[in-house]
Amino acid sequence: MKNIILKFALENAFHYGSAELKPVMARVFAEMPEQKKNAKLVVETSKTVIKQVNELNEDEVRRQLEEIAPELIEQKRAKEEKELPPLKNAVSGKVRTRLPPEPSGFLHIGHALSFSMSYLYAQKYSGQTIMKFEDTNPFKADTKFYDAILKDIKWLGISWDELFITSEHFGELEKKAEELIHKRLAYVCECEPDAIKQGRGELKPDPCRKKGKKENLIQWDEMRNGDKLILRWKGDPAASNSVLRDPTLYRVLDKVHPWTGKNQVIYPTYDFASAVADGLLGITHVLRSEEFLMRAELHKQMIGSLGLPVPEYIHYGRFELEGSPTSKRKIRALIDDKIIAGWDDVRLASLAGLRRHGVVPQTFQDLVVATGPYLGSSTIAPELLFGLNRKNIDPIAERYFAVREPVKLKLDGEKRTVKINKHPTKPEMGTRSLKAGDHIIIEKQDYSENKQRLVRLKGLYNVKLGKNKASYVGEEIIRPIIQWLSESDKAELVIADKLFDGDELSKNSLKTEKILVETGLKNSGSDIVQLERYGFVRIDSRKPLRLVFISK
Repeated sequence: MKNIILKFALENAFHYGSAELKPVMARVFAEMPEQKKNAKLVVETSKTVIKQVNELNEDEVRRQLEEIAPELIEQKRAKEEKELPPLKNAVSGKVRTRLPPEPSGFLHIGHALSFSMSYLYAQKYSGQTIMKFEDTNPFKADTKFYDAILKDIKWLGISWDELFITSEHFGELEKKAEELIHKRLAYVCECEPDAIKQGRGELKPDPCRKKGKKENLIQWDEMRNGDKLILRWKGDPAASNSVLRDPTLYRVLDKVHPWTGKNQVIYPTYDFASAVADGLLGITHVLRSEEFLMRAELHKQMIGSLGLPVPEYIHYGRFELEGSPTSKRKIRALIDDKIIAGWDDVRLASLAGLRRHGVVPQTFQDLVVATGPYLGSSTIAPELLFGLNRKNIDPIAERYFAVREPVKLKLDGEKRTVKINKHPTKPEMGTRSLKAGDHIIIEKQDYSENKQRLVRLKGLYNVKLGKNKASYVGEEIIRPIIQWLSESDKAELVIADKLFDGDELSKNSLKTEKILVETGLKNSGSDIVQLERYGFVRIDSRKPLRLVFISK
């Protein structure tokens, strides 16, 4: 039984950096269901084994796992080699994808994953990626978001081959709309909104469909002069897909566009501008969430009718992070109600919030490969996100000691300065210095569990923990090995959890703790470090020292 527990504890530590009781127990009982009758013994044995495994460094975990269960390492390697499935009708060197943000808000996890997917597919086929701002609505677009979005996309590690801002191409789009009028595929409608809604609902053709080309062109000019008319696609009024029932292509809006500084008067709708721009740009593959699935046929018809190349459309489930809203309306309400401080709150799935929470760019690409472009719910569990993220931050995170519940003891031993590697398997990352002075500070749990016992102060020497003091007893490495501080800095540790539990706002989604850390941590060369035994944190502020907990 102990060997089985060891195998799964090593596996858990190998995949996630440290072994946890719950997943190890699940694996043990799955392999040995007969041991459920001895659950208490299995739990106690597992706790002991897990504690021993978690004292091993990464290389030792791998070595022991290779000895007793090499197949578990192969399983991980197979997962790491997973790739995105092939794109339909993709030709190497010819693929063109696009990133289509609306500059009306900050990016969130859905954007990050969607954009990463389009970019990865272009890279997979040695193609190109077009950065395409869909800013057709002058009431929603805001100049502050253009640069912010470009910076976020660059941070994601995504580069683009061409920048296309739709509002800068309104003239081209108007010409294409006029071309549809000439082809009798679009008409100007002067009906009241309620009448249009009723006709669409009753599957009846609109009376304005009967107008001739000349009359439509005259009224098209009247729209340019501000007459409140609309231009509609001449689709199929009886179509089962309601999107095809003569949707609006252009409407009159009395608004100066914030990007161009011009009142365009007639503004294209999303359906027309997005589709036709894709055709003009020669986009070969449109990857987007399934909320646009019903619009694909309309977009194909419009692009094809203009003689432009029609893309392949690939739809997938909308990406969301469990327990965190992505809706701009909901987030603004949370900010207004002072439930969260802003768009970069560490509990949000906004890109700014996830960045503060220590998620690195490569993790979004890994998540795309792990989930793929498939229809259906794509609500991502935080455990999956931060599990993938851990793999990316573990090799770059410097290690430091920290104490959450301090016990101060007089040190009866040599006062010396020791050097410890900043990373257990990467000596090239350098060393850090710890000075043992007149006293040491250790964790309360370590003290209570080892009082009157011998322990190893990591990197220093062995001591016996007595009443209010720690006395030197030798140099030969023994166990248990505990961390310690002598000189220390105070820090605030921020621990974030899901903002929502189902539909209910969680009452304990954000906690803070006062802890002590090595004095060298504030001068770390990286924002992401590991507090040994506790987990990875991101340095959110150095003065005062504030750390955001990422994951174990």
